[in-house]
Amino acid sequence: MTENEMEGNGRLNPAAPTQPADPIELRTAVRFPVKLPVQIRVGQGEETAETINISANGMLFSFERSLDKGSPIEFDLKLPAGALGMEKDVVVHCVGRVVRCYRKSESDAEIAAVIDEYQMLY
Repeated sequence: MTENEMEGNGRLNPAAPTQPADPIELRTAVRFPVKLPVQIRVGQGEETAETINISANGMLFSFERSLDKGSPIEFDLKLPAGALGMEKDVVVHCVGRVVRCYRKSESDAEIAAVIDEYQMLY
């Protein structure tokens, strides 16, 4: 125990910072549970996946295969006009990288990707 954690009388100082028992995941954006088809480009090919949730910083999506952490990725999301109060659907082109991959079964993986750049295509 450090001096900062102890008061002069040997008791624990309640104002001292404490270490959490488990690591805390810090999120910088709200996640929205949205299921949309998404066109994924990794390497030369293009494949379809489905979003699980989306935030301003990234997305979690269901995909047929695993992708390596750090892999560059591009994807296009088609956002429905009705959900946005627009007259036409909006396509968002995103460039990012894979930050996590979890294999759920032989034919299903959940992949988290961070968005480094995006462009709205109308």
